[in-house]
Amino acid sequence: MQIKMNNVCKKVKGADLLSDISLTMESGNIYGFVGDNGAGKTVLFKILLGLMKKTSGSITINGAELNDLLQDVGFVIERPEYIPYYSAFKNLAVIAAYHKKADHERIREVLTMFGLDPEDKKTVGKYSLGMKQKLALAMAFLEDPAVLILDEPLSALDESSVSHAREKILEAKMQGKLIVVASHYKEDIQSLCDVVYKMKAGRIVAECREEPMNAVNL
Repeated sequence: MQIKMNNVCKKVKGADLLSDISLTMESGNIYGFVGDNGAGKTVLFKILLGLMKKTSGSITINGAELNDLLQDVGFVIERPEYIPYYSAFKNLAVIAAYHKKADHERIREVLTMFGLDPEDKKTVGKYSLGMKQKLALAMAFLEDPAVLILDEPLSALDESSVSHAREKILEAKMQGKLIVVASHYKEDIQSLCDVVYKMKAGRIVAECREEPMNAVNL
């Protein structure tokens, strides 16, 4: 898969949230986005997902214009909403029922993948922040999507969970998925990303390939 953004801009009440974003991303790679809060990373991700409309520019998927929601994608962005009085398994079962791509065996697999017990009856409303973040990752991976868009995916996780989650993200890359990650942690960017874009005030101000750790300090 190839995703291409060409001169994408987003204005809200005269303010430029994104300006002239042009880049190309392809399957089998992890693309990192770094920058201070308010740099435009989350806005870019929402526009790519189709959750927010761009003001101008174009987005193409394998050459075809994207004018609606991005398909075959899993994502972690901001704080996902859960049904607080359902267990993790039941929350994912509700989501799986929409597209019917994931069965109960797959739900058990992704929960286990990120360190949650599929048999745990505890309601999600009683989960710690770390457990909720693990559930968010399980939700993103649930339907084995071709694209993963992960905004601060490892926040609130303990050290061992972070290491394990990084392994799963790298495995997804090796399976040929196109992965987009934003993180404030240098270790995430260094260990995961093939290409890193630094953003400032809604613009891409630097791009780094092969040595992504350097891009964080540009």
